[in-house]
Amino acid sequence: MRLKTYVALLLFISLAGISRAQVNGSVKGQLTDTAEHKDLTNALVAVLSPKDSTLISFTRTGKDGTFTIPDLDTGSYLVMISHPYFADIFETATVSGSQPSDIGTLNLFSKIQMMKEVIVKTDAAIRVKGDTTIFAADSFKVKEGANVEELLRKLPGITVDRNGKITAMGETVKNVLVDGEEFFGSDPGIATKNLRADIVKNVEVYDKKSDQATFTGIDDGVRDKTINLKLKEDKKKGYFGKIEAGGGLKGNAEGDQDKFNNAIMLNAFKGKRKLAAYGIMSNTGTLNLNWDDAQKYGGANIQASDNGDYFYSTNMDWNSATGIPTNWNAGLHYSNKFNKDMHSVNGGYKITKINAPAFQRQNSRYFYPDTSYNTNSTTTSYNTNIKQSLNATYEVKLDSMNTLKLTATGNRNETNSSFVNDYETLTTNNDTTLNKQNRHGSSNIVSNSVNSNLLWMHKFKKQYRTLSVNAGFNYFGTDNNSINFSSVDYYRNNEAASNKTIDQNTLSDNQTTNFSAKISYTEPLAKDFYMELNYAFGINRNRNNRTVYGKGVTGAYNSIIDSLSNDYQFNNISNTPGINFRRNSKKYDFSFGTRVGFTNYEQINETMSTAVRYNFTNYFPQANFRYKFKPSESINFYYYGSTSAPSLSQLQPILDYSDPLNLYIGNPDLKPSFNNRFQLFYNSFQMLKQRNIYANILFNTTSNAFVQRSWLQDSIRYYQTVNTNGNATFNAYMGYGFKIKKPDIRLDFSPQYGWSRNVDFAGVSFSDVAKNITTTSRYGLGLGFNKSKPDKFDIYVRPSVFYNKADATINSSANFKYWSATLYASANLQLPKNFELSTDAFGNYQQKYQQFAGNASYTKWNAYLSKKFNKNKYEAKFSVYDILDQNKGYSFTSNSFVFSETYRTTLRRFWMLSFIWNINKTGGGPAATK
Repeated sequence: MRLKTYVALLLFISLAGISRAQVNGSVKGQLTDTAEHKDLTNALVAVLSPKDSTLISFTRTGKDGTFTIPDLDTGSYLVMISHPYFADIFETATVSGSQPSDIGTLNLFSKIQMMKEVIVKTDAAIRVKGDTTIFAADSFKVKEGANVEELLRKLPGITVDRNGKITAMGETVKNVLVDGEEFFGSDPGIATKNLRADIVKNVEVYDKKSDQATFTGIDDGVRDKTINLKLKEDKKKGYFGKIEAGGGLKGNAEGDQDKFNNAIMLNAFKGKRKLAAYGIMSNTGTLNLNWDDAQKYGGANIQASDNGDYFYSTNMDWNSATGIPTNWNAGLHYSNKFNKDMHSVNGGYKITKINAPAFQRQNSRYFYPDTSYNTNSTTTSYNTNIKQSLNATYEVKLDSMNTLKLTATGNRNETNSSFVNDYETLTTNNDTTLNKQNRHGSSNIVSNSVNSNLLWMHKFKKQYRTLSVNAGFNYFGTDNNSINFSSVDYYRNNEAASNKTIDQNTLSDNQTTNFSAKISYTEPLAKDFYMELNYAFGINRNRNNRTVYGKGVTGAYNSIIDSLSNDYQFNNISNTPGINFRRNSKKYDFSFGTRVGFTNYEQINETMSTAVRYNFTNYFPQANFRYKFKPSESINFYYYGSTSAPSLSQLQPILDYSDPLNLYIGNPDLKPSFNNRFQLFYNSFQMLKQRNIYANILFNTTSNAFVQRSWLQDSIRYYQTVNTNGNATFNAYMGYGFKIKKPDIRLDFSPQYGWSRNVDFAGVSFSDVAKNITTTSRYGLGLGFNKSKPDKFDIYVRPSVFYNKADATINSSANFKYWSATLYASANLQLPKNFELSTDAFGNYQQKYQQFAGNASYTKWNAYLSKKFNKNKYEAKFSVYDILDQNKGYSFTSNSFVFSETYRTTLRRFWMLSFIWNINKTGGGPAATK
């Protein structure tokens, strides 16, 4: 028996020797972990037979996480990777010839993380992995040549409005990443409108945490709803893009111009290197600026509601400027990884020039205790903006234990503007004139900002013991040179009784610098239980030197007006230690902790040679809890407390005479405000039925909130910022969507409710200022319908209806109740001979408000007919915008004691003929068109 064994063993060794003499292939790769992207040493890598899982060969990874298994026959193999602290994974490899089969860099998931993350390797259309919902793009059919925006409209729980604003699970998407990296500074519009749907493998939706929170595993309250577009591997080689040229003759409307819209978008991808560029020249409202960019540059018309939410006036596109802009826009993006992904760079540059002539007419009604009055104004303006933005990110893995990440952004905006304004104030019945004003002026404003951040992350040998240091520097500066002329006639018994003329030149220099640093240390206290100790230090210096000149005897602006000039500083130094605890388990995880901020504030009035210093102790508690009923169903609770300091413009104790009938006064007695935010979120998916449910409840309450106090004096309105308590908001919304297999349609319902309590102060004189409490409620229901047959037709309809109600204590005339509704619909039909007919419409319908003559209801209907040539490489397109000619530029806004209706110049009906060249050298279909 033993002899037979020896003979068999000798025969096996001989055959193995012969086999080795005949093989010359190999498999190689590298291992990292998903959380920190650190190289994994001493992991077991085994090559198995794909038929019966027989072991062929094995090895262990080196210090840098790399491995090579030599001497393999030509053929296919199954590669198994195993590590004591990470989940096993399997990959396939094909060996052919002497060249090594490189399976690339593989990311292993921590077994601790696996207790809260379920990884499903399946062809299901929807998967849930931890906090991330993953949609398989190919499971949601779109027409040939569709862009990512059209794909997103097909995904359950995601909506895209007519202007490209994306909402996922009821929350606004702030970032759209490509392969986990920013694309043109994460501008959502550029990625979703210009990338083709057929190059996307998966769409991942999750709440993006800060880099430091992601590394430590301790939540710091920073959460941005994010979409990551994971591209197909075979689409990362080659180039694709689109070149479009379009134009149309002007109409008969006064001031109308010939229309043009020319654009180019080119992408050159090669593995991990991405190079992209775009250029736009248009006078049709196409700007490609997202909401955040508009905030930085001040180019969008944004209103704030009573509950603190922001919205856009009904006549404005999400990415447009006031008036009818002519726009030149260009951008460049580059990202790459080097040296086995040890180094990665990501950067971009954007420049925009916008010329915007505009006309605006506004009628407002102000409500005060026992009285109210009306104002009417018209403004003609012309603005020229040149905006530039630069962003860069560099990340380097110094070794298996240390990572360094540097991010920097810079923005510059120069605005030249001029305006002419006529303004009048009348009694409630418009039968008595109180005053009339004529204003004109010009300004040159140059703003520069720099934001930089350096993050060092260190991992100790002990599992989950980490140290990270985060340092940031921010600068913002604005130089404003403005000239303002105003002539006001004051009336008595409908006759002019007096006149006041102001002719001033204001120079303002505002400089803000901020340095902050935070160090965090995490320590495992027990199995699945961790502690974080952190300390933050911050220095903020803000200075505003405002000098107002009147005309001297020579007619030049050389006479300083001391009462309106001031050199003011507001500085603070903060020290904030904190402690947090985190618990992870298979079914639930939670974290809780607090930070205590010791802040020293200093207000220095250089003009008056006075200084005020005071100290505050602020608490920043936080807690979150998540329970998983199953991998695709969970409930989450979040709580965060935060403080906000007043701005320098709110503090500076001088009058602002830029509008002589509405004078703002700074308030140096302001205190920081403190906000408590509670959020409860439920999410559930049924994969096979493609049914999704999400629900979100959000409650905010603020102490020492910044609110407005206003009063009247000689028919002039004075106002300033003060602190108060009692402000609160409550919002609840839900989404339920499902697919009906026959007749293959998708439906979704989204009820919502919003409530707010806003406290401010108003009176007919300074001594009679009274507390005003405005309670606002909003009930809404949205419906969605989608039916499509790829390459045949696609129909999408989304109506919404709202009931709005407000009650104010200061004057019952300020109360309102009205219905409103919106409708978005789009459809396209594939016709013979490569023709395509498309249409979309947006309707805004609002119950007429009894105190104003305007009608806010309108329907904006567009239609397009296109013809593709040469295997869809070229396209001719005829478009008609605003067919019904109802885009009248009307909006209605309200807050606690003022209602306003506004008419603006806006783009009306026009037509355009465009020619499009779709460029594609990646092996896929044609490029997407907008």
